[in-house]
Amino acid sequence: MSYNLDILVEGGIKISSMVIENIRIEVNPRNYGRGDYKNTFSYMAEKRGAWCCLLEPDKEKLIFSAMNIADIDLIPKDERKYPFWTERTSGMYVLKIRDEYYHSFEAVMKKLQSLSPKKRIMFLPRLQGGEYNNVCGVITLEHFFELLDNKKILFNIVYIIQD
Repeated sequence: MSYNLDILVEGGIKISSMVIENIRIEVNPRNYGRGDYKNTFSYMAEKRGAWCCLLEPDKEKLIFSAMNIADIDLIPKDERKYPFWTERTSGMYVLKIRDEYYHSFEAVMKKLQSLSPKKRIMFLPRLQGGEYNNVCGVITLEHFFELLDNKKILFNIVYIIQD
C-alpha cells in the first residue's frame, strides 16, 4: 500500500519547500492536491492555500511518499472504532507516525499552522484506494495529537486543525 501525508496551509499565502528536522515539506509539487483531489476530497480541494507533501529529506522529488515517516497501525478488528458520522465500517486504517519522526512531525504541524493567516491547516493521511470525501470537523492541534497518540487518526479523512 502506498500513502502520503498531505497538508493544506489555508489562506492566500506563498511558502517555499523546506526541511524541518528530518522531514522535508515539498510545497505545491506539480499541482499536487487540487487536480488530484477534486473528485475524492472535494472539500479540501476547493480551499485556497499552499499544498504540502511530507517526505524524507533525501528522497527524490519524483516520488511523493511518506512510507518511512508513517505506517499503518493494525488494530484487531473487534477493537476498531470508526467515527459515527461515516458509513464506512471496513477498509479504514489507523495512522501511526514512526517514533524517529514523531518529534519532527509535531514541529512540522506547528510550523505550517503558524504560517496560515487563519491559523488553519487541513491534514490528509491519504492511503491510495477507498478514497471518499470524509471530513472531520475542526479540532485543535493539541486534540489532534491526543487522537494520534490514542490511535484514532484514520487514513483518508481530512482533519481540519485550528486553534
